[in-house]
Amino acid sequence: MESEFTRVPLDRLRYSLVWEDHATLYAALELAPTDHALIITSGGSNALNALLAGPRLVTAIDLNPVQNQLLALKAHIIKHHPPAVLRGLLGLDGPAAVATTVEALQATLPPVAFACWAEYLRLHPGGLLVAGQLEAYVTSFITGLSSSWQRKLHKLLDCESVAEQQMYVEMELDQPAFRAAFTVYFDAVNLSQGRDPRLYSYAAESGGATFYRRLMRQLNQRLARDNFFLRFLLFGPTNLPEAILPPCYQAAHHDQLRERLLNLRLVVGEAIGFLLSEAGQDVDKASLSNIFEYVSPAEFERVSTALAAQRAASGRPLRAVFWNLLQVQAPGRVAGVPLLPAASARLSAADACFYFSGVRLLSYADYPAEQASSMPYALPYPTPPR
Repeated sequence: MESEFTRVPLDRLRYSLVWEDHATLYAALELAPTDHALIITSGGSNALNALLAGPRLVTAIDLNPVQNQLLALKAHIIKHHPPAVLRGLLGLDGPAAVATTVEALQATLPPVAFACWAEYLRLHPGGLLVAGQLEAYVTSFITGLSSSWQRKLHKLLDCESVAEQQMYVEMELDQPAFRAAFTVYFDAVNLSQGRDPRLYSYAAESGGATFYRRLMRQLNQRLARDNFFLRFLLFGPTNLPEAILPPCYQAAHHDQLRERLLNLRLVVGEAIGFLLSEAGQDVDKASLSNIFEYVSPAEFERVSTALAAQRAASGRPLRAVFWNLLQVQAPGRVAGVPLLPAASARLSAADACFYFSGVRLLSYADYPAEQASSMPYALPYPTPPR
């Protein structure tokens, strides 16, 4: 697939958190024990969350080998250490716990890998969840605000109902000073400190004002105190209730996840190329993050049509979900783009992350076969931590 992401240097951890809601993934894909799920790796949590749903196989795929190295580290921690070590290294218990728990890795990682991750966490003392380029930037927003605005933001968490929160936001937060600070910080020019500017090539609108409108809309619809993504963005990884963490980070699921790690494999590569390869024929369900944000509408239609033709020829269905951000792909159901409009609308309305504009669910099963493009694909070995 022709994507701007292939032009971005893949030499760093760009994302340390998966912003796509795991509940949306579960509802969209309805993972079953016979399924092979393809999941964009990114920060790794949705590949792990998918494992908890019990599919036959989860393939985590990413163009960036560093993203897979992060997931490999998390899998290693889950396999060899108790939940407290995972919490500590993620940064959920603060920088002091990061510094303490990193030493636990020395007993289970090869010396070179341990030295690498120990140094990485020394440079990112807040923990793995804020070690990505994007997350380091967005979670620093609150530190640039005055102490009075910081207190006002924290008081959001005291609201006990949506109605109370609506009134609080209207009276205290949705004010010119806060609106301007948020809009400027999250505008494309400044947000490029967290995301490569090439990733905005096809964006239909600038980020700041759009993200502010989405934030206000969500604050009028769901409680901030119960929203993992909102609390993480505004306040970072500490003081998050266990119950709102992604399932893969909850202690209650640690043992179950450890047992299912055998069903996880890591692949460095491009997701659409993999799906169109012989190996990809085995995939039943796919969570494609927001990979179509970085391609033209014509390229999206081309690859979707190729997938539709391939699946029609093989007779093997494929259910795929993806998220739109600042570009709207699959606005409607057309030949080659088998959108499920009603289901997509329901998923969009329920998604917990205000960041995205909507969710698209596609069902490749019943479209007439056309000539699909050939995309050879070689499966590399999983990339170990460096």
